[in-house]
Amino acid sequence: MEKLLDYLKGLGASTCRLVSGPNGRFVSYTIDGKQSTLPVGGKSQNGTLAEFNVLITDDGTAIATVNHYEQVEEVELV
Repeated sequence: MEKLLDYLKGLGASTCRLVSGPNGRFVSYTIDGKQSTLPVGGKSQNGTLAEFNVLITDDGTAIATVNHYEQVEEVELV
């Protein structure tokens, strides 16, 4: 699993910050002057930027998490 900071550097991000809002925390980052965000997993709300890994879901959504995930099994449903 890739560290969040390495993932953001690979995207070309110049800054990132951990932000807290009414619905929890999220990561805000800047690429070429454009700001974007990604969510922090529900059970990872107390993590720090240096601790976060990045989980990419099947639909391409990136989520910051302190947990480690690895694919164990896959079944093709045809």
